Amino acid sequence: MVNRALNMIEMDALLSKYFSGEATPEEAMIIDDWRMSKEENEREFSALWNAWNATSAKPHQQPDVPAAWQQMQPLAPRQKVKRISRFTWIAAAGLLFCIAVAAALLFQKEDLKTVATTNNKTEKVILPDSSVAIVGAGSSLSYSTSFTGKERNVILKGEAFFDVRPVAGKPFIVKAGLAKIKVLGTSFTVADTGSVITTRVYSGKVIMYNDKESLTILSEQTGSFRKDNQHFSLVPFVFHFEDEDMKSVAASLAKAYHKKIFFKDPEIASLRISSNFDNKSLDYILQVIASTLNVNYTYSNEDEIYFEKN
Repeated sequence: MVNRALNMIEMDALLSKYFSGEATPEEAMIIDDWRMSKEENEREFSALWNAWNATSAKPHQQPDVPAAWQQMQPLAPRQKVKRISRFTWIAAAGLLFCIAVAAALLFQKEDLKTVATTNNKTEKVILPDSSVAIVGAGSSLSYSTSFTGKERNVILKGEAFFDVRPVAGKPFIVKAGLAKIKVLGTSFTVADTGSVITTRVYSGKVIMYNDKESLTILSEQTGSFRKDNQHFSLVPFVFHFEDEDMKSVAASLAKAYHKKIFFKDPEIASLRISSNFDNKSLDYILQVIASTLNVNYTYSNEDEIYFEKN
């Protein structure tokens, strides 16, 4: 447990680095594990996060934490930390971020929002930076109501599609279980299915990582993270069409590549095709289909594809 491995002074320093965006992935994982270990810890974290946001307009200076802690603790230092109390965190917050502001904000509404969906419903969410998230059925997404730090962090349980607005020098990070996905601007899907976390990239590129390794995933690639061995790998995207009509083929491609596919000529939907595609791009697949069936395809925009006769 984090509160056994670290004393209060070390934890204060870690939180300061975490909030300022200077923590390493390993340090960030320590904070995240501590947050998830107890409900009380999550409340403490949210209160400190609010305090940090309130003072984010001022440049952050790393305080002399050991000296300040001694001033706040006239009694002998504790030998072993067994639990983290609300009073202790309020005191630490005051030293790091200004006591007056922190004390006032601890009683205000938490600056974290969670969107949860039922098992038969999805929900579109416009995030503070104007990025879009579509939260899958039976999933939840937690995020700050204002991305004021050096990173845009969200926490996902289940599945969601993200269309991230590029912000220079301010990466967008999705935490899903033991893995994190880091992007600057792209569209992708993250799914936590229990034993495996997968990320499918539709445009741009992302990085899946933890404190041990990382994996770069390019457009139209899928990456996975296995929870049993905590290993990242690329997943081949495979289609096997055996005498299937174009209506079924289009539905499979639309779901996989997050597109909408239409037929300007309705009879194309009944045309049949047999072909195998192993980890091929969508444009390659469309070209093969168009050549095989003697039809044309066009993009109306990035998300809509239309088939028509030659």
